[in-house]
Amino acid sequence: MSELFLPKDYTSENVPTSENNPDIIYLDLYKPRTVYYNMRSTFNGRQLDKDVPLKVQLGYGHKPLNLNNIKDIRFTAAKPDGTGVQTIGEYKIFNPIAGLVYVTIPAATFSATGMLYFNLQVITNEEQLLSSNTCYFEVEASFARAVFNAGNYDTEIETAKKQALANIEKFNSNVNSRLESANNLAQGIENSNHVLARAVDDNANAVRAGLAPTNGGANVFTGPNTFQQLLTLAGGLNLSNKLTVNGTDIDLPQMLKNLNDAIDKLNHIFDGDGIGADTDFNNLENGIHLLYVTKQTVGKGHNFPMLDNSKDNENVSMYGLLLQVGSSKEKYPVAFQLYFNVSGTTDPSIYMRQKAGNGNGGWGDWSGWTVNK
Repeated sequence: MSELFLPKDYTSENVPTSENNPDIIYLDLYKPRTVYYNMRSTFNGRQLDKDVPLKVQLGYGHKPLNLNNIKDIRFTAAKPDGTGVQTIGEYKIFNPIAGLVYVTIPAATFSATGMLYFNLQVITNEEQLLSSNTCYFEVEASFARAVFNAGNYDTEIETAKKQALANIEKFNSNVNSRLESANNLAQGIENSNHVLARAVDDNANAVRAGLAPTNGGANVFTGPNTFQQLLTLAGGLNLSNKLTVNGTDIDLPQMLKNLNDAIDKLNHIFDGDGIGADTDFNNLENGIHLLYVTKQTVGKGHNFPMLDNSKDNENVSMYGLLLQVGSSKEKYPVAFQLYFNVSGTTDPSIYMRQKAGNGNGGWGDWSGWTVNK
């Protein structure tokens, strides 16, 4: 069994249980004593355990806590590897008057072997926060010897990560929609040009057939004319009114403007800020950034993906796209960076990391880069 660490003047006792059921632990949020509770006689964990329901009776001042007036119950734990985990909304009340509830212990809790410390936090509808005494139990090694990512996967971060991926999907959808609109516009302009060409041919045919004045001076067309062959106007064409084809007005200046606007949108649809070897990835703004590094030195501490940032990296060539999204003032103040490496490689991996905000505009530190294949 791992070594137990207790604060000064604290003692360890077996966790109390409900009077009516020894399988249900009893935690008084009034915390009347300086004690850590040993869960060994009631509960233990093992690697690969997942979403384990913990049966708890919550009290306050030696009386059952009425759970009809609570907003959330959270399981908060310090893991043996030095990381933490917290759940949000992962519980099920089965007797609110008696304070009886199932609290879910997530899979990330069991990623590392050793002594695990946890408590329960109750948030009331009046935003009061009540916490239990600290409890502890041993996480045993799994016979399967599975390899876990020991990062902090609390429910709030997972929710924010899913939202970020949904935003990326929405971004892709918007790009596809714009490309489709530009294609439709170009097709419409092409169709209009065909209509105009047919009209000019018809007018040329009318002149050749003697149904309109011929070349040789200033000509005024006072009636309908049909041109059977191509009409060439060496001096240009000046129209005092809109051109009408089969009863439809053809606005050539507007068509040209629409075509130029469509081309401009296509030219800028994938614009991004250029970044290079002197860029610090910790200080980028939200948006699309295009990385271009050719046989350059990337200095120590520039927080590049794929590199050892504890030292200078010499003769580096990297080409890729970095997407950064996030806000420190939203309900879930989280930012993400996703890096796609395109420098002549078929590696489909995506490099990702995140940082959490405090809700008031401030940020914590970026996490390390992780690879998603």
